[in-house]
Amino acid sequence: MRIEEVDARTAADEVLARFHELELACHEELRPGEPVRTRDEVIAFHRHLPETQTSCHWLADGGVATLYVHGPTATFVNLLVDPSRRRRGIGSALLERVVARCRELGVGILRGHHSTPAGAAFAARAGAREEQRIVASLLDIGAAELPEPQVPDGFRLVSWLGRVPDEHLPAYVRSRCAMDDAPAPDEFDFPSSTAEKVRASEESLARRGREMRLTVAMAGDGEIGAFTELRLSKGSTLGFTDDTGTVAGQRGKGLARAVKLESLRRLRADHPEVEVVTTSNAEENSVMRHLNESIGFRATAVETMAALVLGSPATAVP
Repeated sequence: MRIEEVDARTAADEVLARFHELELACHEELRPGEPVRTRDEVIAFHRHLPETQTSCHWLADGGVATLYVHGPTATFVNLLVDPSRRRRGIGSALLERVVARCRELGVGILRGHHSTPAGAAFAARAGAREEQRIVASLLDIGAAELPEPQVPDGFRLVSWLGRVPDEHLPAYVRSRCAMDDAPAPDEFDFPSSTAEKVRASEESLARRGREMRLTVAMAGDGEIGAFTELRLSKGSTLGFTDDTGTVAGQRGKGLARAVKLESLRRLRADHPEVEVVTTSNAEENSVMRHLNESIGFRATAVETMAALVLGSPATAVP
């Protein structure tokens, strides 16, 4: 079986378009009810991943795999096989290549997600253990009731497009410590945010043609108590809510609700073409799931994270 590793930064569009073809073939299994990403979106996504992370791509006849390395225990694989080509060893051969590269990079635990019985069986055969369940949800933003947010005393809502202003970057990086205690599996150490990573993400999104929309609750001293980020591609009907977090000492004040409502209201005003906004939460994160449900998000799919232990974690390539 021929498996080709490709450099997504330099590969021809026709090569990266094969990742889009596999997304289309598996879409209803992965993200039912969501608008599909366009060919150009998928090509741009793979070609312009952030420079601060290691990423690898493989192609087989009927399958693809992408590896995202953030750290020795924060490494993820996305492996897709065309439903019409399954049970021919394609997935196993791709996973073998991925695992070999992980060992070269000092990865201790490789993680992926499955949402079907076939995916669960594949993970089990590979020796992966099931971990966290992730709930994917959708919001019909056109029909949603989005009241004006109530901002606690001492805070104001601020939104930025594309880039965090230099003068507020240190405060934003500090606020992202809110994600460090988010529900996570055991032996999962996702590296904390840094100014370099924020700027690399902004540059990556800009090169992909995606708009970064960040809304924060800012105190009078410039510190940020909560934040939420929305992303969307130009002309797309689909928006994506990335991280939402509240700094530990500011929780229980309604800041997360305020920033989410403000973000969604601004999105609807600026981009009336957007029909659906997606988000994902750990199943055990009842606080954030309840908040999203109260705004109008509805669960559409559940993914299970599976972890393949490769050995003692070492220092992975950044």
